[in-house]
Amino acid sequence: MDNSLPTLLSTLQESLSAAILPVETSLLPPQNGISLLDLKNELFLSYLQNLVFLILLKLRHATDSEKDSTKSLELNEEATKKLVALRLYLEKGIKPLEGRLAYQINKVVKAADDAAAAAAISNARPKLGKPKKADAFEDSGSDEGSSSDESEIVDELSYRPNPAALLRPSAESAKTGKASEPSDGIYRPPRITATAMPTSGPKKERKERTMKSQTMEEFVRQELSTAPLAEPSIGSTIVAGGRRVKGERERADEAERAEYEEKMLTRLAPLTKKEKAKRGHTERSSGYGGEEWRDLGAGLDRIENLTKRKGGGQLDKSRKRKIDVADGPRDSGAVGNGMGNEFAKRKRTVMKRFR
Repeated sequence: MDNSLPTLLSTLQESLSAAILPVETSLLPPQNGISLLDLKNELFLSYLQNLVFLILLKLRHATDSEKDSTKSLELNEEATKKLVALRLYLEKGIKPLEGRLAYQINKVVKAADDAAAAAAISNARPKLGKPKKADAFEDSGSDEGSSSDESEIVDELSYRPNPAALLRPSAESAKTGKASEPSDGIYRPPRITATAMPTSGPKKERKERTMKSQTMEEFVRQELSTAPLAEPSIGSTIVAGGRRVKGERERADEAERAEYEEKMLTRLAPLTKKEKAKRGHTERSSGYGGEEWRDLGAGLDRIENLTKRKGGGQLDKSRKRKIDVADGPRDSGAVGNGMGNEFAKRKRTVMKRFR
């Protein structure tokens, strides 16, 4: 190598000029493929080398003398530290990165396998003329068999999200979509699934729905259930001099109210008149003397509600009013048996009240 001054100056000028030029940045993959796989293989190889070295030290330590024992212990400690560091790199560095890049790695490997398989198939099938009919049938049968075999293998990468679905359709695709529709100027409603409108409202359904028997529910829960139940104290459920018994729902509401007052150290507001009236109505309709009598007249009430005639307005009342159509003098309202008699009768009734 020439170490003369002119040669060194020319080399220095070339280096400086090359350093000034911008570096071309490319997004091409590296030459050796995915560097993570190379790093993983190198770490495994280094781990195996250190492990074999440590085993060799253990074997030599059993036959060495006391002078060499201190040196072997130092080497043993260094090899152990190296193994711990390599294991840490593998567990905390390589494994998480491999989990994150598993999708990309599988995609690259699958693309390489598909390319190799396509090249092998193209080389195995030379270009010939048109096949005969028998050959065509045989090829179609073989293709169907291969397609059925391929359909059994589920490609996990086919379930990846489609980023193209997030893009807006271009103007050309919109024009082609509009051109496919008939342009005769006739309005055509969109084709949607026919939906039947509800025939009755929720109020009517709620009214026609049969009420659940609280006594029957408690009986089924107590007699047919094998789970242990907490029974109330004797006499604590008797209300209104024995004319009524507290139900399970009412006891649960009172227990919840008492628990809230004890926990929050406050008194809840008493029931309003509306709530008391509603509770009294439910108590009267639910039972008497601890028994429910509602079911006895439920059928009759339902028949009566269905056959009952709706009350009319003033028109029906005027039609029901009795009018005497007998012949008589029509010029005076006070004479005869017509509307004048009814008016005079009401007048006398009102005058009696003011006397």
